[in-house]
Amino acid sequence: MKKTYRVPCSWEVYGITVVEAESWDEAISTAEESPLPIDNSYIEDSFRIDEEMVEYEREKELKS
Repeated sequence: MKKTYRVPCSWEVYGITVVEAESWDEAISTAEESPLPIDNSYIEDSFRIDEEMVEYEREKELKS
């Protein structure tokens, strides 16, 4: 019988945050504290399995 696995993974997205500021330094600081952009795009080939966390989960499963 097949089991269900939660596989740790990550990927990258690219977006633009629009902020009001008096300089680039202030704009960057403000952007770092802003919510993530809603309008974003997946960065092609950025999907990765977190091999370290998979190994951790495998070991945890073996101990139980």
